[in-house]
Amino acid sequence: MKTTKSKWLIAATLALALACPTATVQGAQPYLSLPVGEDTDVDIIRYTAEGDYLLLWLAPEYGFREAHRQLARRLPAEGIEVWQTSLAEALFMPNGAATMRQLDGSLVADLIAATHAASGKRILLAGDSYATLPVLSGAHHWQQRHDADYLLGAVLFTPYAYASIPPLGQEPEYMPIVDATNIPLLVFQAQNSATRHRFDELLERLRRHGSPVYTRMIPDLMSLFYEEPPSAAMRDGSAPIPRSLRQLLPLLQQHSVPRDPVPMRSAAATDGGIDIYLREFTADLRPLPLDLDDIDGRRVVKTDFTGQVTMINFWASWCGPCVEEIPSLNRLQQKMAGKPFELISINFAEDRQTVAAFMERVRVDFPVLLDSDGKQAEAWRVVTYPSTFVIDSRGRIRYGVNAAIDWDDPSMLDTLEALMD
Repeated sequence: MKTTKSKWLIAATLALALACPTATVQGAQPYLSLPVGEDTDVDIIRYTAEGDYLLLWLAPEYGFREAHRQLARRLPAEGIEVWQTSLAEALFMPNGAATMRQLDGSLVADLIAATHAASGKRILLAGDSYATLPVLSGAHHWQQRHDADYLLGAVLFTPYAYASIPPLGQEPEYMPIVDATNIPLLVFQAQNSATRHRFDELLERLRRHGSPVYTRMIPDLMSLFYEEPPSAAMRDGSAPIPRSLRQLLPLLQQHSVPRDPVPMRSAAATDGGIDIYLREFTADLRPLPLDLDDIDGRRVVKTDFTGQVTMINFWASWCGPCVEEIPSLNRLQQKMAGKPFELISINFAEDRQTVAAFMERVRVDFPVLLDSDGKQAEAWRVVTYPSTFVIDSRGRIRYGVNAAIDWDDPSMLDTLEALMD
């Protein structure tokens, strides 16, 4: 049964939608402002279309970018209207993964109801990266209130749902909403994303209550939306999505959203995060053999890590912090010349041409090995980039860092030289 508040919200929203004058933003797209919750106005950018479907798209932790807007402009041709909104902006919260974890699912549920009331269309939630969390949480809250059938499910683009970034070498924990989801889902997963090797685990969790999860793999991309401006590869990767989404919608209609949500366990700890310094390595992981080609096509095999200090640095050219870290790693390599020390970098899931073109623009003074299929990163339990393992002269991983840090800090030299004894 709908509450009195919900009835008032729907009536107010309908009145607003009918009375609100059209304005233009971002390429002459009409927008409106919807009142949701008790005192929140949510600004909506609309890409209107004829038809019965509306994609309610929540902004990710880094906000909407041009690639989001480009895809939204193409969806109306397939009969899918798109409404994009940033709840972080509406609530005056900073962008970031922490905000996505904190967003109140009840506000999203209010927004679902208000969107349907204003449009009269069937609603499909959408989000990429950490917007996965408010999307799933919002659907969960909506299930607790409604017995209607206008919510079809959700579409997720390369979903991230970690409770926090774990210390290096440890497995990430998922937010509880992942295990309490039982709505139909469409998932478009970028093949080269850092989450790819945990994708099967995520799917198993999302499917455990019997609802369908349809998937499509987007080849040769880390993300559909990350770069600004969007690259040609991103535009090519997103090109099939409008037609694919339109073809998958009838499948979702065969599976109604369950009226009873799955009970949710207690909240996961979210006190991990990105390191700002070297940390003692506490995971149960030993250095793993390396058998990879380097940037020049030479095979490099390393099975013995004793007799010197070895640093293994996982990185990618699309990773801004990785690129920022390279100059200080170059200087570290120079300072450690002649000492029992080796710095090996491993590029994650990029082809040789991409890495070679990057190295023509950015000077890299240390060996670069190619983890073209991402298997090495998976084996070393790398969750984020860059990630660096520090191995002592006895072949033990002693320190690690799951972020870019300043290797010019004198304390870094002291730490590395102490491991040589």
